[in-house]
Amino acid sequence: MLKRILRRRRPPAPATAEAVVGIARRMEEGFAHLAGRSNPFHYTATAYLGDNTILALLHGRIMMYLDTRGTDLAPHIMMFGIWEPNYTQLFQRLIRPGDTVFDIGAHLGVYALLGCVSAGTTGRVHAFEPNPRFAGLLGRSLAVNGFKGFATVHNLAVGAAEGTSQLRFSWEYSGGGHLATPRGRVAPGIEIVPCRVAALDDLFPDPAFTVDVMKMDVEGTETQAVRGMAGLLARSPRVRILFEFAPGLQKAHGSSAAELIGLLEGMGFSFWTVGDDSGITPVPAADLAARTGDIVNILAARSDPFAA
Repeated sequence: MLKRILRRRRPPAPATAEAVVGIARRMEEGFAHLAGRSNPFHYTATAYLGDNTILALLHGRIMMYLDTRGTDLAPHIMMFGIWEPNYTQLFQRLIRPGDTVFDIGAHLGVYALLGCVSAGTTGRVHAFEPNPRFAGLLGRSLAVNGFKGFATVHNLAVGAAEGTSQLRFSWEYSGGGHLATPRGRVAPGIEIVPCRVAALDDLFPDPAFTVDVMKMDVEGTETQAVRGMAGLLARSPRVRILFEFAPGLQKAHGSSAAELIGLLEGMGFSFWTVGDDSGITPVPAADLAARTGDIVNILAARSDPFAA
């Protein structure tokens, strides 16, 4: 269904700033469409706090601060208490108590909060979000749920090296925020904020530090992020990476499907696609490397993702 939605709405190929915004917006519209059709109902309650901020319940029990201007994620949390159920269910199945979990491109923190529940107080959760407004809301969500003792929000973008960039986003489709592209021009209605970029290898230099489960949704800069975490991945043999794979966005950021998949395959990873029922299906690396347009969620692991 999502592929049909995106196919009907796909623009011409040039990787301009407008194209990046358009791809991101169609992705958010498509996922919102599926969420509205498939979300089970949870106990919901909301409280408007002013300043475009609402307190809602994720999965009927996890308090979560949201920005009310968004029409992608926020309405579904407010009305149904859930978001992307097939991916979040898989994400939680991968996590064991005591695991170290990364949420890269955390947005408002759905995966970070669910990671806290699954990893528990003996685990560690690190969320990375370059938007200062959303990083602040996520920090409040962690605090109000009692997760601050083992979870941390990093207000930055994950990349290949330390530096600065611009985050570009719209309040309406805020989940499609992305770093500035090489071709520069900004589409109408897009907000711009400066942001720090950092490599995970620099943030976590301790050779004893490893990560177990990682969700990555960085709107086209996956290759750069992976290059900046090569050392961490090398010393994390059982890490599982759940990531959004969008070759069109990667092209706009100077990379490609072949480059990203080749990089991960060279590190020993195999790949699975994620189905609407949270099931996973093996997919050859060559098939992924050859993709040019369709958007798919991928699980990468070096062995059976559910093995002990």
